[in-house]
Amino acid sequence: MLTLFTSGSTDQPKVVKHSWEYINSCAERSAKEIGLTKDDIVLDVFPANTIAHYTITAHPAYISGAQLVSSNFNALTYPKLFNSVKPTYIALIPRHLELLQKTKGFKNLDMSCVRYMVTGSSKIEQSFIDAFKERGVQTVANWYGMTEYAPPVMIGYDSPSFDLTTIDQKENHVMFMPLQASGGYNLQHCIINGKSTGDVFNMDTKEFHGRLKEPTGRTWKNGF
Repeated sequence: MLTLFTSGSTDQPKVVKHSWEYINSCAERSAKEIGLTKDDIVLDVFPANTIAHYTITAHPAYISGAQLVSSNFNALTYPKLFNSVKPTYIALIPRHLELLQKTKGFKNLDMSCVRYMVTGSSKIEQSFIDAFKERGVQTVANWYGMTEYAPPVMIGYDSPSFDLTTIDQKENHVMFMPLQASGGYNLQHCIINGKSTGDVFNMDTKEFHGRLKEPTGRTWKNGF
């Protein structure tokens, strides 16, 4: 059994327990989507106390036989670390880019060795995706469903819009329910396996809109 504590970004921190059978299932699905093999090099900067470390970076690398390099994230040293590792797979979120853009080393960083990058965690803007595509990343995959449910539930390739045809109905039983107060938008909240995730989507643009309960912002406000 893997026991983790949630960050408290959307509610009070709580204990979440996952079986290793579930963790292995998540890692296998992630590795399959990414196409990880023993020839890949994975650069992991997610803390080991996060579910993402187990489901989308470190454990998928381990079961695939890929080379794994794990490090604490530091925006000032990340470009140098990246150049020394030359990863083929990375995972970064908007807060990472926010910090990287304040450094000189990121400006001209050649990231063309990365064939697949995963992002998510919050609303993804096209400008975030473009920042990595301009540096040579071959595919930026916006994943939804990386924590409570086996990832990825939905994927947007090089776009903030999700391809709803990628939903695996057999595994996740995904459905959407309209919000009563939608402000004139076609907003619906996501339900997986009969439980609301608290996440709201604009069904016209197929983009993540926000949460029923907005994050407090305290999780990453001091960096990593």
